[in-house]
Formats: sequence, C-alpha cells, structure tokens
Amino acid sequence: MDERELEKRLVRLRGGEAVREFLQTYVHDSDRTQLEATVRHMVVVNPFTIDTGIDGLAEVLAMQLAPGTLARLVSHDANRDLDDPSDDGARVWLAALLRDLQAWCGSS
Repeated sequence: MDERELEKRLVRLRGGEAVREFLQTYVHDSDRTQLEATVRHMVVVNPFTIDTGIDGLAEVLAMQLAPGTLARLVSHDANRDLDDPSDDGARVWLAALLRDLQAWCGSS
C-alpha cells in the first residue's frame, strides 16, 4: 500500500457515506446483542470506525434528505424490515440505534 492509498483509508468519512459504511459493516447481518458486543470490543480496539459511524448517524439525522433516503439506508444498508418502512419509521429506528451506540460507547 502506497502513501496515497494509506491517506485515502485514513480520511474520516462523513454523513451518509459514513452511515452507509457503518450499517453495511456492523449492522447488516447482526442482531442487537451481537452489535453491542462488537461495538464495545471495537471501542477498546479501534474506536475510530465506531466514532465515525456515530458522528455520521447524528449528522444524517440532522439533515434534510431527499424522500426515501432514510428508508433505503435502513432497508438496504442495515438490511432491516421495519413495521413502518417510511422515512419516518427509518428515522425512529436510526435514532434508537444512535442512542444505543452512544450508550455502549459511554458517550451519551
């Protein structure tokens, strides 16, 4: 890996890109118990990715997004079927995920 590739990997993702990567990496095939264990472990080993996911979620939840964006994040990137698959339902689910992540990291 050359220096340029290393710099690209170290750049902190923001907003939607950070959320998509976090959901695909940590949430997609994980239940809440597995996710909590993974997050608590990663906070000790390498908190960078967890912090990036938390910051990205907070940023995305504060943004005005195109209709369907939050619903797609949850249904596709997090692989979750919600009782309310709308953006409103996705917003509630993502906000609950954010609160859990903050609690598991001790940053709530």
